[in-house]
Amino acid sequence: MKKTIIALIAVALPMMIQAQSEGLFARKTPKSTNADLSAYTAKGVVPEVDGKIVFKDVISAPGKSKDDIYQKVAQWASFRYEANSVRGVYTDADFFKNIEFSKVKAADKQSGKIECMGAEELIFSIKPLAKNYTQAFYRLDLTVSDGKVEFLLHNLAFNVDQGEGRFERVTAEDWISDKECINKKGKLRRIPGKFRIKTVDLVAELKKEVLEAINQ
Repeated sequence: MKKTIIALIAVALPMMIQAQSEGLFARKTPKSTNADLSAYTAKGVVPEVDGKIVFKDVISAPGKSKDDIYQKVAQWASFRYEANSVRGVYTDADFFKNIEFSKVKAADKQSGKIECMGAEELIFSIKPLAKNYTQAFYRLDLTVSDGKVEFLLHNLAFNVDQGEGRFERVTAEDWISDKECINKKGKLRRIPGKFRIKTVDLVAELKKEVLEAINQ
């Protein structure tokens, strides 16, 4: 009997190790220390315009024409916002899983505007047989012209887990703003804080992907 058990363990162990590296049993990168979190509590890292959270930036592409940039960014958007698509594994910094509402809402070459509807899972952590995540919903507007792309992410909201399979839709303004997310000591509040971290990382990743698409 003991020999049988030992043999089963010997067979299963390599499979368990492989499973931990990706998929259901994937391990997240170590949690940030308090010192690391200063980048997420800094003033303006979650910007507000007229009481609304709006991430706005200009991605420069010197010497590139509007037509060239538009073609590459439109192609990127069509893949990035394909409904029910998944890229990477949970341990990847750029992992995402789109849900059915994700799509490119409009794309017009003449005006250079590409309107994307983001609807995706943001993974906080993975444990055997369970994952801690939220569903994020947002609008991403990209406006292409010679030498640049104007980046505008807004209308951000989350489905927040209320337990027992219930989720409540909460706007970014009521959840990750400085007022709601940072305590009197200047530290992130535990639960909304992880949403804020994931959001800031998501915005940075999207801008990086757009720039990489332009430079392909």
